[in-house]
Amino acid sequence: MKSFEKADVVICGAGSAGVAAAYFLAKRGITDVLIIDKHPPLSQTSAKSGENYRNWWPNNMMARFMNRSIDIMEDLAKSTDNVFNMEQRGYLYVTEKPENKLRDYLHHYSQLDVGAIRIHDDGKNDYAFLDSQSDLDGADILAHPSIVQEFFPHMSTNIQTAVHARRAGSISAQQLGIYLLEEARKLSVRLLKGDVIAVKKDSQGIKAVDLVIDGTQRRIQTRSFINAAGPFAPEVASYLDVELPIFSILQQKIAIQDIHGVIPREAPFTIFMDEQYLDWDEQEKKDLASDEEFQWLLDKFPGGLHIKPEGGKDSPWIKLGWAINRVAEEPLWEPDITPEFPDILLRGAARFIPGLKAYLDKLPKPVVRYAGYYTKTKENMPVIGPMGVDGAYILSALSGFGTMASCAAGELIAAWVAGDELPEYASQLSLERYDSKTSMETGTSLYQNGEL
Repeated sequence: MKSFEKADVVICGAGSAGVAAAYFLAKRGITDVLIIDKHPPLSQTSAKSGENYRNWWPNNMMARFMNRSIDIMEDLAKSTDNVFNMEQRGYLYVTEKPENKLRDYLHHYSQLDVGAIRIHDDGKNDYAFLDSQSDLDGADILAHPSIVQEFFPHMSTNIQTAVHARRAGSISAQQLGIYLLEEARKLSVRLLKGDVIAVKKDSQGIKAVDLVIDGTQRRIQTRSFINAAGPFAPEVASYLDVELPIFSILQQKIAIQDIHGVIPREAPFTIFMDEQYLDWDEQEKKDLASDEEFQWLLDKFPGGLHIKPEGGKDSPWIKLGWAINRVAEEPLWEPDITPEFPDILLRGAARFIPGLKAYLDKLPKPVVRYAGYYTKTKENMPVIGPMGVDGAYILSALSGFGTMASCAAGELIAAWVAGDELPEYASQLSLERYDSKTSMETGTSLYQNGEL
């Protein structure tokens, strides 16, 4: 097989992570970079993004990592006249539990690099929503139902407490990715449509990457290879006999037109923290109980259902999601979707936003459906760094936070490849952490591991 060409660095995967890696390599002066993907850039998992960001993470490694990513995005927003629509409205975590039941949760976050915790109760309320204020961090705790209702009257009166994490908000994932890709290509980064089928090594490490383009096999000689293949990263790693501690879980979202104006356009990304059973009438419960295929709809569902306005202030769209799936699977390019998911989602959402019940009987058409993979580690932290073979690097396990993490992840992998100074969190976000005797600051619950 004839060698077709060479590159200083080959990146497998043109999603948000791979594109960011190319951008930051080019910014470091490493411009002979080739991105390979069988699909158009930013068209797979990256196209299913919730398009949000936050620094509200339950361990300092992730909080510092995300703070860095937000710093980069804020700088880019300023220098580009906010081409990717970065808006800091925060994340609003709501619960039917009183504030005193969240004391351990709030105390934990008060010890982290997320900013100050400010309590607002019925006797002392100086909370202000402050749409898109970029200088706030920490969180404001709305510790009485009357305060929640004052500022968020579309919420159920059963909501007792709201945690408004401030250094958080929304961005356009596609616009951010397109900007980084265009800037990288201006610096001579190349993009090639092809399917990576092998990665070769010799005594010095990485030697070449084999790929297929339109049925023709070609070889790219390189000494540096970045595996940014998203859900398919384990398959690509297997070409080097490397086993990765990551797995993929399919999650779904929908977008509908909020024709009744239930969700205020200025509302922050809102997450219902509580577990729940779906609201079925007695006949529906009997019918579901008698059908083995659908008995699971009577089970308790996890917390984490989320909703946000989608588009600008004049847009009628809202986006909803719920990571109810807990079963890992082999990824598919075109995964199957659950037909009943929109109904499940709206039933759950109506628990904390009653106005959404109007859509249960008549769902506005069209319903836009998204299905993408959370590719993750068991502790829900990424793997960014060397991949066990000289010249091989992994940029993966960005779970449900790929968009918000892509800038810091791209910067970090570029530093590894260039041999530059690394941030203090680098080793704990690499495969090195599995060899470390130092325990990781991780937990097991949805909010302990930072899934939302």
